[in-house]
Amino acid sequence: MPLCDTLMRAAEAELYELHFSQEILDGATRNLVKDGRMTEAKAAYFQEQIKTNFPDAMVEVPEYLVAAMTNDPGDRHVVAAAIVAKAEVIVTANIKHFPVEALAPYEIEAWHPDDFLVYLDEQNPGTMIQVIWQQSNELKHPRTVPESLDKLERFNSVPKFAGSIRCQFYSEEIVQTAEKALKSQFAKKAPEGGRCFEGERYRLWQKGGILTITAKDNRGEILRLENGGVGGYLSSADIEAFQVFKKSLEQQLEQSKIQKSKTL
Repeated sequence: MPLCDTLMRAAEAELYELHFSQEILDGATRNLVKDGRMTEAKAAYFQEQIKTNFPDAMVEVPEYLVAAMTNDPGDRHVVAAAIVAKAEVIVTANIKHFPVEALAPYEIEAWHPDDFLVYLDEQNPGTMIQVIWQQSNELKHPRTVPESLDKLERFNSVPKFAGSIRCQFYSEEIVQTAEKALKSQFAKKAPEGGRCFEGERYRLWQKGGILTITAKDNRGEILRLENGGVGGYLSSADIEAFQVFKKSLEQQLEQSKIQKSKTL
């Protein structure tokens, strides 16, 4: 439901046009009812609210069109609905049910929700972070933006989107910490030019107007500041690590300052 809420809020913000059929709505609630995560009454209310808030989104799908589709039989109605709606993208976590060869004749693509949300964020700078902020604050039990992102990443498999929004949310603080470290006596000249700071988990590097943070695991570069713009993907563990590093760096700089004063 958090992912569904995010996607619908993005549609409400007019970042894309949402379309669905009755069978798509039924499929979205059927398993939730079956698993006991939603009652029949709540499922009916959920569908009613979607139809009320997106009155032009419903499409009627003829059976002959469903029968003509060549993708997975259980999801042929979805492709047929996309054709009727003249949609360009089907957003689904079940990409394997929508092979390229089944969609290409209709100029439709299947995108994972993570890729779709990242695309919306890139095309509409600043808007998606507002969407997440509103979503977090309008819940029955409000959350912080970081808490909402953690929930989306943990339960809805959208790590790139969560990481991108975290980058926007925390980048100013992290860049300031990185710049302080790179200007300190603990940094050194980098072989490729500029200055670098080698930590146990991250490498900080800066040359001119470019600053990068690279994780020393298989992720590579996780943040880049260039020409005033910041981009990257930060995990919740990265945020925690830099908050700890900030305090540690400040203590080390203060101790160095005291030691220098005593020496003088």
